[in-house]
Amino acid sequence: MPQLQLLGGLPGHAEPAWCVTFNPTRNLLASCSTDRSIRLYSYTLPSPSPPGSTSLPSSSDSKPSFSLNKVIDTDHKRTVRSVAWSPDGRTLASGSFDSTVGVWEEVIPESDEEEDNEDGNQGVYRPAAGADEEDDDDDGISGKEKEWECVTTLEGHESECKSVGFSSDGALLASCSRDKSVWVWEVQPDADFECIAVMMEHSQDVKCIAWHPHEEVLASASYDSHIHLAFDDPDSDWTIFQKAHPKMPPAPLTIPSTSSSSLIAALMPTAEEKAAEQKLVVPPLEEDETIWSLAWSPCGRYLASGGDMGGIRIWQRRGTQPDSPFEEILHTAAHSRSVFSLSWTPSPSTPSTSETDLGLLASAGGDGKIVIWQVQLGTPSTNGHEPSESESEGHKQVLQIRPIAAVKDAHDVSDVNAVGWCVRDDKKGLGLLSSAGDDGSVKVWRIVSDE
Repeated sequence: MPQLQLLGGLPGHAEPAWCVTFNPTRNLLASCSTDRSIRLYSYTLPSPSPPGSTSLPSSSDSKPSFSLNKVIDTDHKRTVRSVAWSPDGRTLASGSFDSTVGVWEEVIPESDEEEDNEDGNQGVYRPAAGADEEDDDDDGISGKEKEWECVTTLEGHESECKSVGFSSDGALLASCSRDKSVWVWEVQPDADFECIAVMMEHSQDVKCIAWHPHEEVLASASYDSHIHLAFDDPDSDWTIFQKAHPKMPPAPLTIPSTSSSSLIAALMPTAEEKAAEQKLVVPPLEEDETIWSLAWSPCGRYLASGGDMGGIRIWQRRGTQPDSPFEEILHTAAHSRSVFSLSWTPSPSTPSTSETDLGLLASAGGDGKIVIWQVQLGTPSTNGHEPSESESEGHKQVLQIRPIAAVKDAHDVSDVNAVGWCVRDDKKGLGLLSSAGDDGSVKVWRIVSDE
């Protein structure tokens, strides 16, 4: 059974780190923090596996190397809560508790600009020679040194901005806030953004947003215990076509009998932890749970959500239209505290043509654990939970979710605020995972085979 191997800790933030995200086209990893900075880390991947190989690396295989690339001291006045890359990897958005969204791009410093202007070359941003070429030995940038600068600041939210994200084609940017709103911005040339929708139908703080991986469908999750699903209605404007409310009770966490000792040790509470839990009296929630996190499956047919009660819920689309409704089909116990972050990736050990392997889902939260779940379609007999039926090419199948790797105290005694898989257009780096914690640290991990 696979294991989650720690590759190392990176030069961290001075205060809690809130978000981590891999660049989709370049060897860069971004993080953000209460210290109001954004950190960029560059990395080098080991030699790729032979073509057609689907085996996981072993713990003794060559490891990726990471190093601090840039520290961007932002102009945000408060915590930078979220960062997100555009699909082309050239733009980075930041959402802050100061209620603004920053848009960052690489520009040539003014000193170099003045030299070029003297030669009659006008303009601010000019990609350097070879900037479009992939090179695992650096971050893909050559030529003149460029700096990350805030080219646009988007204003409109009345309170803390909690999450930002670009649509799959990069044409739209969304943001959400404690002011109960979700904004959609249209990306235009010359770093210009036009607000095309403001949705105010959540009744409480909106914790996160997540774009569908292939379509202009936007999910948002809130303190009001609802997931809203919205799309650009051809006959109208941006419309919320479903307000999903979690209802299923959780199934107990089932650890497969073939699990490794490390997985069992990470997921099973110790005698001391059991005793502490028995002494700790926690009153039941009087309200429905806050939904903290969302993640789409790579295929786009499923949506995962995590909330206050530590469970993971899976929602399935019932139909093929953009506004087809989603149905809650599974709820499994996962963490002993809130699930703050979810991230879903294609499986690094299964061919991309597989129709039954739905990838790996990473979850993390207030109990300090990171858990890796294998999600797949199979027969009811192999599922540890009460089966939830779905139809796949006329054959009855059920969605299965089971833990395959886990670590406890991933950031020592701190909460794990975010996890993010490396998901790139070129499929390189599959199986790499980054995490951010309340201790300000940023760590990198990878899935390896159990030797």
